[in-house]
Amino acid sequence: MPSPLPPDWSDRLMLDRAHVWHPFTQMKVHEADPPLPVVGGEGCDLLLANGERVLDGISSWWTCLHGHGHPRLVSALERQAARLDHVMFAGFTHEPALELVARLRPKLPATLTRTFFSDDGSTAVEVALKMAFQAQLQRGEPGRIRFGALRGGYHGDTLGAVGVGELENFMTGLFRPLLLACERLDLPEDPRREIHPDLNGWPDRLESARQEIRTFFARHGDRLAAFIAEPLIQCAGGMRMWPPECLQELRAQCDAHGVYLILDEVATGFGRTGTFLACEQAAVAPDLLCLSKGLTGGTLPLSMTWATEAIYEQFWGEPASGRAFLHGHSYTANPTACAVACASLALFDEEPVLAHAAGLHAAMTDAFTALSAHPAVRQARVLGTIGACRLVDPATGSAHTAESRFGWRLHRRALDHGLLVRPIGDCLYLLPPLNTPPARISEAAETLADLLSR
Repeated sequence: MPSPLPPDWSDRLMLDRAHVWHPFTQMKVHEADPPLPVVGGEGCDLLLANGERVLDGISSWWTCLHGHGHPRLVSALERQAARLDHVMFAGFTHEPALELVARLRPKLPATLTRTFFSDDGSTAVEVALKMAFQAQLQRGEPGRIRFGALRGGYHGDTLGAVGVGELENFMTGLFRPLLLACERLDLPEDPRREIHPDLNGWPDRLESARQEIRTFFARHGDRLAAFIAEPLIQCAGGMRMWPPECLQELRAQCDAHGVYLILDEVATGFGRTGTFLACEQAAVAPDLLCLSKGLTGGTLPLSMTWATEAIYEQFWGEPASGRAFLHGHSYTANPTACAVACASLALFDEEPVLAHAAGLHAAMTDAFTALSAHPAVRQARVLGTIGACRLVDPATGSAHTAESRFGWRLHRRALDHGLLVRPIGDCLYLLPPLNTPPARISEAAETLADLLSR
């Protein structure tokens, strides 16, 4: 059992229960099972009010890149906030934003030359969707009023982002009447990422998937403004890993049919998949690239949507032409967030961040190889620093029912043992900060195996 909370937290939790609405939560749950108070963060750990430490096994929704409270990020925040905390970005510019562009652009595909700042992953996607539609309209393609996306995808919770996400689930289906028009494409998972892959017939299945992409674009391509995808792994879709060859085919078909390719690297960027961007592994460059989460190392909200020069040119003209991109946010290019993002990128240049990610990949492979032997585990798989598996009832081999709330119960039990995991449906995954010691991954796997056995 966890240690008791300090007395002063009783009143605070009553205040939380009386007024706070938590994300992705049926709030009735918190009547008997209140949220855990977090009072600090240190390295790969969260510090709870009861004095216990918890390994942040999911990087606090995939944001925390270099660990909590990294001194260089904290120092950058303090220095910049004291100098210039914020200024509107319409009609003004500032050094932190320009330094961020200068640091980041050499790490991106060379064709991405223009960037638009916003606040978080959802808004980065909204910007990309609006840019794609308006650019198509202004280059003389008014009939391109639909989008393409992968089935099972997730791109955020604002309405435009929801519209290109998966509608056939409990989170987003009810908003269907409010959403933009989207055509969805099914792609297979990539068995080569699995610990124990079954590759029988895989070349034929892969070629069939590529043909499905060609068929999809032959049917819908002339009406699509853009196609959006998370490259190589659909994270909120259940850490669903898909083939780089299909990403290459998507790029080819977008080119053939005049469709912009939007890659959502909000969750996959900044070394998570083993390379700085996931799309590098397929040698594919998008027309529009969405970045957030790890952009500031998880310290402050910030996002960027990068575009090609060809897209940017569609918005160029006199003020009276109506071609400008009339979109913005109050905290666009917040100087403090930009300064922290610069400090995070400097770590990639000055420390072996990606080398450590490679060590984390090896540890993750070992951990999920061990977990794969458990009778409650199926389809253990690894991509870069991300490990995942499917949970089943070992008595039946089938997924647990939604009513059993098995994933939630595992989440709460794991917290009692110093580990934060939060399964997505029947998908159990680990996606820790890149500075996590490999030994902690082994410990996490042992904890999970023990809990699953109980």
